[in-house]
Amino acid sequence: MNRFLFVLISTFMFALSAQAINIELGAQYGHKTQTYDTNNYNEMESITGSMSFYLWERIALELSYTDAQSVVVSKAYTTDPKRTTVQRSQILGADLILILADKKALFQPYIKGGVAQINRKQTIKIENQDTYENAPENAIAPSYGVGLKVQITQSMGLKFSYDAWETPIGGGSKTNDSAIRAGITWML
Repeated sequence: MNRFLFVLISTFMFALSAQAINIELGAQYGHKTQTYDTNNYNEMESITGSMSFYLWERIALELSYTDAQSVVVSKAYTTDPKRTTVQRSQILGADLILILADKKALFQPYIKGGVAQINRKQTIKIENQDTYENAPENAIAPSYGVGLKVQITQSMGLKFSYDAWETPIGGGSKTNDSAIRAGITWML
């Protein structure tokens, strides 16, 4: 964690020492539901705040914070107790963004890559029984993504993105966690 914060602060200081820095603030939201029946469904929701420092015309450093929650409710048979699993994830990210179009273009596709600090916690509630909590899982993981910014005015735009993190599972194998998001951006 300390090394991750050092890298973030060092990169931020480098960005401040650059000639002309433009700053962009962003807010994105993601939501997904899947329902089989009233006893079997899942719902995912995430909110992301970001600050991007444009180091050059088409390269930016984006610092972001995501708070995500997933709720899975399952019940195999009507006589079984209902099981509710809530997973909470907090992701602190630092990515370099390469914009693939001119800054004044209406459509601005981009790619990005970087690193993220991921903190997770899972709570499991079985109907008429105790609630169990898994120890939080913390990891530093590579991150990458693609997106599209649609410039509405000179200072405001819409942003759509696909982001992914390669995270370890219990210190063993790795999996890709991902999110599809939509939001708004403001250039300061």
